[in-house]
This record gives sequence, C-alpha cells and structure tokens, in this order.
Amino acid sequence: MRWRRVGGDVFLASVIVLSGNLEPGARGHDVEPRFRPDVLVVNLVAIAVLLLSRRYPRAALGALLGLTVLTVPLGLYNIGTVTAVAVAVYVVSTRTDRRTATLLTIGVAVLVTGLALVVGVAGPQFLLVVCLGGALGDAIRTQQAAMAAVTERAERAERTREAVARQRVAEERLAIARDLHDVVAHQIAVINLHAGVAAGAVRTRPDDAERALATIRQASRTVLSEIGDLLATLREPGAAAAVGLAHLDDVVRGLAADGLQVTVRRDGDLDALPSAVDVVALRVVQEALTNAHKHGADRHAHVRLQHHDQTLTVTVTNACTPQTTGPGTRHGLLGMAERVESVRGTLTAGPTSGTWTVRATLPTSTSDVEEPAT
Repeated sequence: MRWRRVGGDVFLASVIVLSGNLEPGARGHDVEPRFRPDVLVVNLVAIAVLLLSRRYPRAALGALLGLTVLTVPLGLYNIGTVTAVAVAVYVVSTRTDRRTATLLTIGVAVLVTGLALVVGVAGPQFLLVVCLGGALGDAIRTQQAAMAAVTERAERAERTREAVARQRVAEERLAIARDLHDVVAHQIAVINLHAGVAAGAVRTRPDDAERALATIRQASRTVLSEIGDLLATLREPGAAAAVGLAHLDDVVRGLAADGLQVTVRRDGDLDALPSAVDVVALRVVQEALTNAHKHGADRHAHVRLQHHDQTLTVTVTNACTPQTTGPGTRHGLLGMAERVESVRGTLTAGPTSGTWTVRATLPTSTSDVEEPAT
C-alpha cells in the first residue's frame, strides 16, 4: 500500500510538471511545448503543498488557490497548477459530504475558469479538470461509505451470531440442569427417605430394613438408567425415547410403591398432544408429585388433566401444612416454570386453605407451540 501511494505521488507530480510546460493558445488549441523554469518552480511549489493535503486537505486547497491566483499577475498561470488544485478538490471531496463537495467543486471551477479568461486563454479544459477531480472524489467517498456500511453490517452480523451462540449455550445448560433435576430428584428423595427407615429399623425391625434397602437398590437402578438415557441424549439427540403422558401410569406406580397414593383424572383427548407439550406436562406432574411426596402433609395427591379448546390444563394438589410450605430451594418450581414458558404456557403454584396446588396451562395449538430444537 505504501509503495502504491509513493508511485501515485510520483506519477501525479510528473503530470503536473509536464503539463505546466504546455501553453494552450487563445482558443484552447495550438498547444506549444515550451520549457519555462519559472513555471517549473511554481509547479514544484504546488506539488509540495499538495503533499500536505493528506493531513491538511482544506488548508492545502486554500494555499493552492492562493498560489493559482498569484500566478495570474506574474504571468505564470498554467494547467499544471490547476491540476494540483483539482487534485486538492478531489482529496477534500473524499472527506466531506456530497453537498459541501458539490458547492466546493463548483466554486473552484468558476474561479479557475475566470482566471483563465483573465489571462486570455480558453477555460473549458480548466473547468473540466476541476470538475473531474470533484466528481472522482465524490465517487470514491460514496464507494468508501458503501464499503464501510457493508463492513459494519458484517461485523454486526458476526456479533449477533456470537450472541446467539452464547444464548444457545446458556439455554442448553438450563435444559441439561432441568433434565438432570427431573431425572434424579424423585429417586434421590426416595433413596434418602428409605435410607432413614433402614437406619432406624436395622436392629429392631430387620424385615422393614430389608424392604427399605430393596427399595433403595431399585431406585438406584432406576436413576442410573435414567442418567444413562440423559447422557445418550446429550451425545446424540434423539437417541433416548421421548417421554410423555403415556408414561404417567409408570410414574404413579413408582410413587405408589414409595408410599404416595395418587389419583388421576383425565378429561378430553390426550393422545394427540404436540410432543413438546406432552413432555412438559409429564415433567410438571412428575415434579409436583415428587414435591408432594417430600413435603406433603399426608400420603395422597390428586392429578387432573383437562384438554379442551386447544388448551391443556394440568392440576396437581396435595394436603400441606404451614411447616411444609417453607421457602426451600425452589429449584423444582423454577424448573417447572422454565419448562412451561418454553411452550408459551403459564404456571401457578402455592398453598390455598391447606392445599398445595400446582396448575400449568399449556397451549396445544401447533401454531402456538415452539418445538424444541434438536
């Protein structure tokens, strides 16, 4: 780039010096090459001033205009000096707006043409040189602005892609956390509960301790199997079988074996739900029943599934006491809320007159449900 710039400066200087020795006739023709040392000196001064136009474009243009005006009474007015003025107009035009560049070009063109008429030479070529410089400057500025806009859009698109990638990573981390919680929370609660039973009964009630240990062993196998399915899904999406309300009876039987009696009531068609809603509905029921098993006041819970008017309502209730509605970690409720929001549903959870109620309203219209990306 530096050598190209130096080469351009040398070429431009040569054009200015050589053109200064061409003296046009009164009608713009009959050009006579004639070497004049005084004209050469003026044009070298013009070249020196022009070299400053890269850092001081407006000041250099003003100095060249002053030099051009000075050449008229000295009889040194020539096309070389005007060429230097045209180059300065070009430089200024690349660094200002179109309106200013146009007015500047017109003003300088009128000035140099008037000076040409004063010294008695035809002015069209002087007018053309200045206008050409201004037009080239405007074209270069427009091209540079277009390139800058394209570059800015490309950089903005790259930043957007990076932000989207970071967002996807964060969403996948949340999804993994929710899935891991769904997989292990209930079984770990069962293991903890029966470990306490086994510890208290190992000496006085060995049969009860043996049953508790058997339950712990089964729960451990179940959680290991579910964690394996989760890891398979992370390695290869779709490797594990999708879960849904079709597995609700298995969840209820498992809880019944752990001591929680669950009644289920189904209203409406539950066989044609969108897959995303089907998964969310089961996870909400599973988490709500796990909380009922861990914190409920008795060993009973009720599940109601209602599918009407393209809306699935999932309601899970269980008895509670003020002691069982403490703050807790609420990770389960947070996970449920995030899952419900992922399908544009709503979730409410809280105590009412001694009953803890979890209610999720899920849209089942395919136009309202966003299927999770694989």
